Amino acid sequence: MKRTSILAASVLGVALVVSAAPAPAQAADLLRVNSAYGSSGSDRGRLFVSITSTQPVAEIRAEIVTDDGVPIAQTSDFVVDSETPDATIWATPTPLIFDELGEHRVHVEVTDTAGNHVREDLAGWLNYRVATFLEDVTIDRSTIDYDHREVTARGVLKGRWPGTGEIRPLADVPVDINAGVGSPPVRTAADGSFTGTVTLYAYNSEVMVQYAGSYGELGFEQSEPVYFQLPIVPRKTRLTATVDRTHIVAGETVRASGRLSWLTPSGWAPLPNQVFAILFVLCDDNGCYNQYGFVNTNAKGRFALDLAPSQTGYLHTSFWSSDPFIAESSTRTQVVTVVPAQARR
Repeated sequence: MKRTSILAASVLGVALVVSAAPAPAQAADLLRVNSAYGSSGSDRGRLFVSITSTQPVAEIRAEIVTDDGVPIAQTSDFVVDSETPDATIWATPTPLIFDELGEHRVHVEVTDTAGNHVREDLAGWLNYRVATFLEDVTIDRSTIDYDHREVTARGVLKGRWPGTGEIRPLADVPVDINAGVGSPPVRTAADGSFTGTVTLYAYNSEVMVQYAGSYGELGFEQSEPVYFQLPIVPRKTRLTATVDRTHIVAGETVRASGRLSWLTPSGWAPLPNQVFAILFVLCDDNGCYNQYGFVNTNAKGRFALDLAPSQTGYLHTSFWSSDPFIAESSTRTQVVTVVPAQARR
């Protein structure tokens, strides 16, 4: 494994010249490495070290190693990034540059001007992974309907390398398009471009594009997902409904029947075999009362139900669909007049 050494100027920016041995440290001196971590922004590769000390810091040395302890890089080039009453944050002025990608361990040694010295193994981690991102992602539809559910997504996958900040297209890398519904990933071309088509179903009218970053490429982070929510334009439906008689005595039944149709590319046609789809509600000009159903449509889109209206009124007849690609519809029957049983003479 390649090892890179990054030994730079003193932490203080000038050569530290000591003409005599440092004075013994006072009992109250404190020197502690709190943590070490990397930048997550566009300057990824910069290393930050938090130190608490009562004496001025003379030198910081950081060593970056792999999980199994193999040295990758080291540096002593640090400048003050920020200060609080409790700690000073030191940082490399520029990102570190080496070849090995991944999440690397950081060991830190610190010496202050009084000669105190501390070493903290595994003070933290340096995220030295490629930040991936999607560009120019588009889809070829703005809406979907019953007959047009296939959506093609296109875009480009790129990565920003730590250290150099160089941006490159990612070739032969899998990109997920609606991975949650079982669509297989598509692979990018040499220029990072990709194209994939998915079919949208009733429970999901959204397209999500993402590089998951977990295909054995530990040095590559997953990209932020890109979402497209496509409105569904449902196929129109139409109901007809009637009753077999319009005057009854209380307690007698009427047969309510009708037909459900939908608008296909070739015109209106029966909508068959809809389960628990038709509902009747007894209404008049003052409101709605009893509910009857649900009933199914048969192979020819027809339906029927024998019911006993509790009072005079019409039957509001409605079709309800669990499929958002099929529109709901409603109609009403003629008024059924219900007379009291004692009026029958």
